[in-house]
Amino acid sequence: MRTRITMLFLGVLLATTSARAQEAQALATEPQMEPTAPRMNRLQDVGDIDARVMLNADIVLAFVDLGVGLDVGVLRLGPGVLALGGEFEAGACVSPCIALNLATGWSFSHLFYSPHARATYHLLPSQSSGMEKVDLYGLVLAGLTLTTTRVTGAGSGSSTDFDYAGSDVGPSLGLGVGGKYFFQDNFFLGAEGRLRYSAGEYTYTLRSGDVTLSDSQSTWSLSGFNVQFFVGLRL
Repeated sequence: MRTRITMLFLGVLLATTSARAQEAQALATEPQMEPTAPRMNRLQDVGDIDARVMLNADIVLAFVDLGVGLDVGVLRLGPGVLALGGEFEAGACVSPCIALNLATGWSFSHLFYSPHARATYHLLPSQSSGMEKVDLYGLVLAGLTLTTTRVTGAGSGSSTDFDYAGSDVGPSLGLGVGGKYFFQDNFFLGAEGRLRYSAGEYTYTLRSGDVTLSDSQSTWSLSGFNVQFFVGLRL
């Protein structure tokens, strides 16, 4: 009887040991998941979507521009990342038009609208210590500018009322550099310096009293260097 109990105990012990050995072997052969490395910087990467609201104005508010834009990281290219996107700007003459309105009693307005496609290349310097919250990039813009200008005056006494309206659509091309600073989680502030070419010639209609004339006259230009500021969110 004692022999049978001993044999039964040994059988249970062997079975338990074999099961534990098989479990250990199965765990050893399972693929081990590598821990996800923490993100070391805020450089825009493939799949990152950056949305922003833009403001551009000079110190005397000659023109004020507002806009919205969106960039999507699409490709790792060399040491950096290529992003593609678009933006839309709308601008208006402010202080000069107000001054002319007050000085003449006429109504002056000048508006423009600029849709752009854009490509940005995001790259941090090789020695980027202390820039973990920064995203630096170069950019290329291509699009159109739709512009309108209008002057109207109401006749009084011997003068005649008139209405001058001009409009045009011209190319808009630009190069620049930009940067974003992530001040909290996915929220950022930034600025872009842009060298832009955008110019054309108005086609206008002039009505004075009962006479109406149409022609092309005077050129317009939004070309030059400007700095645009923005606030945005990485989605």
